[in-house]
Amino acid sequence: MNDSYLKIMHNKRTKMKNKPLKTLKKYISTEKYNLILVRIVKVLSLFLLALVIELFVFNFRAWQSIFYKEQNNDIQVVGFKNISDDEYIVTNEGERYIELKDINYILKNARVEIVNIDSEANDEAKYIDVRFEGIDEGHSNYYGLCSRKITHKEERSFYVTFHMYGDAESLKIIPDVSEGQNIRINIATNVKIPVFFYWDRYFFILIILLLVYLFRPKSILNNIQYNAIEKKKRLLLLSMLFIINAVILQWITEINGFYQYEPQINHEQYQKLAESFLNGRLSIMDDPIQELKNMDNPYDMNARANEVGEGNYYFDYAYFNGKYFVYFGVVPVILIYLPYYAINGEHIHNHSVCYIGILILLSALILLYDAVLKKYCRKCSLAIFLSTFELSLIGSFIIYIAKRPDLYAIPIVYGIAFALLGMWLFLMSWDDTNKRFNNLFLSSGSICFALVAGCRPQLFLFFVLGLIIIWKHMFSDKYMITRYGIKSLISISLPMLVVAVLLMTYNYKRFGSVFDFGAFYNLTFNDMRYRGYVGDRNALGIITYLFRPLELAPEYPFFRNLQMNSTYMGQTVQEDTYGGLFAGSPFAMIGLLSFLYYKYLRKNKKLWLLSVVSIFIALIIIIIDIQNAGILGRYFFDFSLLFMFASSLTVWNIVQIIDDNSVLYRSLVKVLICLLLFSVFYQTQIFMLDAGDILKSDRMDLFIHYYYLFEFFL
Repeated sequence: MNDSYLKIMHNKRTKMKNKPLKTLKKYISTEKYNLILVRIVKVLSLFLLALVIELFVFNFRAWQSIFYKEQNNDIQVVGFKNISDDEYIVTNEGERYIELKDINYILKNARVEIVNIDSEANDEAKYIDVRFEGIDEGHSNYYGLCSRKITHKEERSFYVTFHMYGDAESLKIIPDVSEGQNIRINIATNVKIPVFFYWDRYFFILIILLLVYLFRPKSILNNIQYNAIEKKKRLLLLSMLFIINAVILQWITEINGFYQYEPQINHEQYQKLAESFLNGRLSIMDDPIQELKNMDNPYDMNARANEVGEGNYYFDYAYFNGKYFVYFGVVPVILIYLPYYAINGEHIHNHSVCYIGILILLSALILLYDAVLKKYCRKCSLAIFLSTFELSLIGSFIIYIAKRPDLYAIPIVYGIAFALLGMWLFLMSWDDTNKRFNNLFLSSGSICFALVAGCRPQLFLFFVLGLIIIWKHMFSDKYMITRYGIKSLISISLPMLVVAVLLMTYNYKRFGSVFDFGAFYNLTFNDMRYRGYVGDRNALGIITYLFRPLELAPEYPFFRNLQMNSTYMGQTVQEDTYGGLFAGSPFAMIGLLSFLYYKYLRKNKKLWLLSVVSIFIALIIIIIDIQNAGILGRYFFDFSLLFMFASSLTVWNIVQIIDDNSVLYRSLVKVLICLLLFSVFYQTQIFMLDAGDILKSDRMDLFIHYYYLFEFFL
C-alpha cells in the first residue's frame, strides 16, 4: 500500500467527517453557523461541569484523604467468636462490640466493613445499624458519636469520617446484630477514601444544569413563542413531552413490589366486582359470615373486632342488608376490569389499571395546556410552557399516586383524567370559522364529565370549569335561539342525562337511594353514618392540606413525615403527610395573585375567571374530603392539580400583560426556574419517605443507595 493511496483515503475520511458541518454551513449564514457552534460548546461544557461537580464536589472526601496514612489497629471483639481471619459468629444475647484501644493519634476516618455474610451471599438488601462511641483528649469516658447504616450493597457505607477532640484514645463500634449471624469484620483507620462515581447523581446534576441553561431568560427556549411553532413540530414536541414523563412515571409505578399484586382483601374490590357483574350481581359474590350479620352495629370497628374478629370480614367494603358492595366509583370496572376479565378469564392488576389512567391523565393535561395557550394566550414562550407544565405535573402529587398504585388511587386518577379530557374537548368544540359548536366534541366532553361522577363524585365540580369555557358562545341569545344552539344544548345534556340515569339506577338497586354511592356503609375505622358535618374539622384539615410547613431533618431524606396533633375533641382519620401543599409545591401560591392583582389580570377575563374558580373548586373539594373521610396523603391529588392549573393560568396571564424584555418578565422566569429546581429536589428527597406507600421498607436497597448518594459528606 503506497503513500499516495494512504493520503487519498485520509483526505476522504476528513471530508466525510467534516461533511455535516460543511452541509450545515452551506444552508445557513456564517453568523447563525457560529451561533450554533457556540451553543453546542455551551451544552457540552455543562456535561463537563456536571462531571467536575461529581468528581470533586460530591467526592471531596476522597481528595481530602489522598495523603492520609492508613493505620491498622489491634481490635478486641466482645460477643463474637472468630472462625477465620475476618469472619465471626455472634455468640450470645449479651453485650457485643468491637473496640480499638491505644489509638493515640488524630482519628480522621475509618473503613468499617461489618457485613452479614449470609445477606451478602443471598444479595439481600439489608443493612447493619452501627453505633460509635469514643474516648479522646476531651473525654475520659466513652461518649456517643453517631451511627451509620452499613451494607455490602454500598461500599461507600464502609467509610466513616470522625471529628473527635484531639487525639483519639479508644473507639468502640457497636453493631446491631443478632445471635448466630455470620459477620465479616475489617477495620482500618485514616484510610484513603476512593472516588465513588454515581451515574444517577451525575445525570441528576446534569438535568439541573440543563434546566437552568434552557429556561434562563436569554435562552433560545425563551425566544421561541409557543404559538409560533409549526403544527408538526408542536406535535413532535408534545409527543416527546408525553413520552419522557410517561417513562418516568412507569418506572415509579413498577418500583414498589408491594403494589405489583393485590396484597390484601380490600385491594381486590374491583376484581371481585368484575366477577359479580359477569354473574349478574351488583353485590360481591362472597357472603359475609353470620357473626357479622348478627351484629347490632357492624360499622363499629372495635365491636367488629371483638364479635367477628379482624380477619373474618372484608375490611373497607360497603356492607348493606347482609351483603358486601363496592362503594368506589364503578366506571373503571366497566371500562377496564370487566372487559379484561371477560376476555382473558383472569384479572388485571391494579397497578396496570392505575398506570393506564396516569397515561390518560398525562395526555389530557398536555392537550388541555396546549389548547388553552392556543386559544387564550397570544404570547407565551416555549420555556414558560414547559416549566409551568412540569411544575403542574410534579406539584399535582402524581408521583405519590404512582408510588402506591393501588385500588384507592384508581378512582381519583380516572376522575381527574376524565375531567381534564372534558375540559379539553369543550375547548376544542367551538368552531370560530363557522361560529358554532362541533357537537361531537361537545357530546364527547359531556360524557367525560359524566364519567367523573362515576369515578369520584366530588370531582364532578370540574364541570364548572367546562361551563366557563363554553358559556360565552353557548348561552348567548344569538346562538341559543338557533337550531345549532338547540342541537348543541342537546349534545351536552343528553349524554350526561343517560350516564346520570345509569349511575342513579345502580345506586338505587344497591342502597335504595339514587344519590347514595354507599361510602357511608363501608367497614372502616369509624361509623361513617354518624360522622356528620362538623365545621371545626375544616380549619384543622385546611391547615394540614395547605399551610402546614415542612419539617427539615439533618439526615437523608432531609424531610420528615408529619403527624397531626390537635385539640380537636373527636375522631379524625389521618395519615402522615409531607407538609402542606403551599410549602411542598410553592408554585401553587402563584394562583393567589389572581386575587391580589385582579384589576390587571381580569383584563383577560377567561384566564382570570378559570384561575379564580379553580381555586374555589379546590377549596370545596378539600372541605368535602375533610368531612367525608379525613386527612389522607392520596387526597392531595383531588385538589392539588386545580391549584397548579390556576397558577399556570396566572403565569400565562401575566405574560400577556408585561413586556418580554422587562425586569418583571426576567424575574418571573427566574422565579419559575427556582420553583422548578426546588420541586425536583423536594420530590427526590421525599420519594423514599414512607407516608403510606411502603416504598422504603419494600426497596431498602434503593433507600440505602440514595442515602449515600445524597449523604456524600459522611
